[in-house]
Amino acid sequence: MQVLNDSISNITSISVGNQVSTVLLSLSFLIGIPGNIVVVVVILRHFKKDNFTLHLMLNLAVSDILCLISLPVWIYYLNVDWIFSQALCQFLFFLVFTSMYSGVLTVTMMSVQRYLVVLHRNQWSKLGRKGEKLLLFFLWIFAFILSSPVAVRAYIVEKRQGEYCQRLSGVDQEIFAILLCETLLGFVLPFSIIVSSYYWLHKKVNQTAFFSNHRLTKLVTAIVVTFVIFWLPVHVINLVKILAIALKSANPLVSAQLHSFSSLSKHIAYSFTFLNSCVNPLLYACTFRQLFCKRGENRDQHSGL
Repeated sequence: MQVLNDSISNITSISVGNQVSTVLLSLSFLIGIPGNIVVVVVILRHFKKDNFTLHLMLNLAVSDILCLISLPVWIYYLNVDWIFSQALCQFLFFLVFTSMYSGVLTVTMMSVQRYLVVLHRNQWSKLGRKGEKLLLFFLWIFAFILSSPVAVRAYIVEKRQGEYCQRLSGVDQEIFAILLCETLLGFVLPFSIIVSSYYWLHKKVNQTAFFSNHRLTKLVTAIVVTFVIFWLPVHVINLVKILAIALKSANPLVSAQLHSFSSLSKHIAYSFTFLNSCVNPLLYACTFRQLFCKRGENRDQHSGL
């Protein structure tokens, strides 16, 4: 009877989790797709093409769009079943994780570039337009390489409730290694670089003047903070899975409980990462509005109004 009650409780929890995830994913799609398209159009039409920070913002918007276009399939999968092919399962995971790593690398590069532009402008200028384009090119190549294990390991599994598109297959040691690399390369290392960049930047620059006079720096800071907030739950779930695998032999009961927790929480955690892709355009909108208002004031002053 206790086993039956636990099973019913788990099914109920999964159902509620799927409903919450569906709401979050639907909002992300409805707000994020048009919002990021507007960002792309505004940057291309109204801003200088030689500003690398804006190139990075454009890159992030494109990355967000690639991530969000997969949402209708994931929403259908959460509420009905996986009725698609193995190839689509692998491709969508590859697309989402390529977008994820591209976004992580872009946000990290934003922080490093802000640090270099403010404190070592001459060194950054030596890079030139060609060097900046090469940085963006290798950013995507690196994102492709990092996301390839997920595409290779994604598979369809059949259960009593239907078919599932799972992102990791193989023995525990392989899954452990992949999750550990995701956490280290997708969060710990980038976050360490971001924190270091801002620490040295704030240490050497007057904080009040820094934030009041540099709108793009304020925007980059907001993007970094939201990135950390929305991506942290996913990597917490990864750490829970890693711990569950590590304890499988030593403490099977705790390991099973950790596996159960990660299974119940993973959809909601990943929903927050998609939500991050629709928050970025809202951050851009505030800064772009200030920039346009400032331009209008400058035009009025020059015209004598």
